[in-house]
Amino acid sequence: MSKEKVEKIQSILDKQGLDAIAIVPGSNFLYITGGNFHLMERPTILIFSKTTKPIGIMPVLELDSFAKLDIDADVFEWQDSDGYQSAFDKALKKIGPVSKIGVEGQRMRVFEMQAIHKASQGIEIINAQKEISGIRLLKSTDEIDSLRKAIEISENSLNKTLEFVEVGKTEIEIKNYLIQQLYNFGAEDIAFDPIVLASDNSGLPHGHSRNDYKVKEGDCLLFDFGATVRGYNSDMTRTFFIGSASDEFKKIYEAVLKANLEGINSSKPGISLHEVDDNVLNSLAGSGYEDLIVHKTGHGLGLDVHEDPYVMRKNYDLLEAGMVITIEPGLYKKDSLGIRIEDDVLITKDGNEVLTSFPKELKLL
Repeated sequence: MSKEKVEKIQSILDKQGLDAIAIVPGSNFLYITGGNFHLMERPTILIFSKTTKPIGIMPVLELDSFAKLDIDADVFEWQDSDGYQSAFDKALKKIGPVSKIGVEGQRMRVFEMQAIHKASQGIEIINAQKEISGIRLLKSTDEIDSLRKAIEISENSLNKTLEFVEVGKTEIEIKNYLIQQLYNFGAEDIAFDPIVLASDNSGLPHGHSRNDYKVKEGDCLLFDFGATVRGYNSDMTRTFFIGSASDEFKKIYEAVLKANLEGINSSKPGISLHEVDDNVLNSLAGSGYEDLIVHKTGHGLGLDVHEDPYVMRKNYDLLEAGMVITIEPGLYKKDSLGIRIEDDVLITKDGNEVLTSFPKELKLL
């Protein structure tokens, strides 16, 4: 656990007026400690405070794994047969009086919060998700290298999968082939369950691949997927057409591509996430397809597939060099088709670098 990362956590305590911060297994835990623990029925928590060294609440079966991290922490262990409340009681007593504790509002479960409440009567639990995750906003060179490798694997896998696509294949067959290729090209894991959707199914932005629909001439075919390398995830989307595309489909595709390029050109240091999203959505609406818009422009990318900063209207946070975001405009016509084009974009001091390089011009398979 690096001194720099601990200092980032300590700065949150001061800025937010918190007495302590508790994190559970997940991306923030991994980033800070290097430990990749499961979020399971057994509470596993690391607490940072102003008064003590880090404190771990650990089930006995995780003690050896935690010890390998070589973290200078006080650990309160607990056995399944005894329950975890005593460990919480001892941990909070060690810290001393705590009025406010910050937690990851998108990760910590109710039973863990109840255990904290029971251990320290009158404590106020604050949702500090944005502040805690904010320590991961600016990516290091090593983090960006991992993202580059994950993207390279994704693009090689897509190229190979497109050779497999043909009329008569089902969405599930194509999806499973894509997953095989991700591992064949070196993915340590898949970033998420790949989205492979054809025809009317692609009109659902997060639809599920079917095993009873065979792609046919004139269908659009949407791929949204990613690879994981050293914990870091790629996330890319490309949309193709089987054999041919109608004039209407071509117009919708060009509108999405235009908006994608607008979003990339808008992404630079000092520009708000609101402005990027506004430019993209105005581009889509100006193409005559405002009624086909159903989602924001993008999100941050790293240890989580979706993380801060979110590229959306009313998010007035400014882009900074070192951030990695997705630009993924889409248009969706119910019971007909959906078209999305997604790139991974690194913000640099002079503008941006598009990390994804897979071609985006309309392609017939």
